[in-house]
Amino acid sequence: MRLLVDRRDGDVVLVTLNRPEARNAVSFEMWEAFSTLLDGLERETPARALVITGAGGHFSYGGDMKIPPARGEGALSAAARLEWGQRIIARLRRLPMPVIAAVEGGAFGMGWSLALACDLIIAAEGASFGAPFVNFGLTPDGGAAWLLARQIGRYRAAELVMSARTLPAAEALGMGLVSRLCPTGTALETALAFAGTLGNGNRQAVELTKRLLHNAEGSDLDASHALELVYCAHLQSGDELRRARDAFINARKQG
Repeated sequence: MRLLVDRRDGDVVLVTLNRPEARNAVSFEMWEAFSTLLDGLERETPARALVITGAGGHFSYGGDMKIPPARGEGALSAAARLEWGQRIIARLRRLPMPVIAAVEGGAFGMGWSLALACDLIIAAEGASFGAPFVNFGLTPDGGAAWLLARQIGRYRAAELVMSARTLPAAEALGMGLVSRLCPTGTALETALAFAGTLGNGNRQAVELTKRLLHNAEGSDLDASHALELVYCAHLQSGDELRRARDAFINARKQG
């Protein structure tokens, strides 16, 4: 299996890119498996979180240069694998649950785009990132240019994608491209532990917060305020708020 799926305790879904012999370079088979996984996640009650990692000490080295990216006879068939990847990345960003990338080793090309599509990136101190597209005579793909420009601004994004240089994890953290660093070899453990604590068990609150953040990327403040009102009104009458208030009051009494 090129994509391993494991539902952990606490309803955290772990996905492992499983082509270690190719440093988890993406293939049609991998994207197809991802699509099937997302079909299920989109139908179900949202999981607590989705954690994505790579087998063999690497996240992903992007598209496999040894495998042709073409399929079929359509007008854009030469870029069919990329189109698959674009669909997966767009769907990941829309998932109504936190998506966390646990990065060891390298995240390059489409692999970095996949990580950037997540809500959080937890990276090992020895990890590195890069968008080496121009070195192969290509433009950035998987939304890399868009994602980087929105995250760090046009000028710093341009420096990264036009120089195609490798970015160490510590520098990525300083630029706001990584959520947190952890010792090498512990990225997955750290990501799973973090996922298990999200929202202190208030899953609807976490889900609606993810939806609010996603909507903010394409709306103005007035639209965001309107959505906040709807979400807050919904949560005010829910069990999660009552339980959280009771727990707070009991903790104050005991303290």
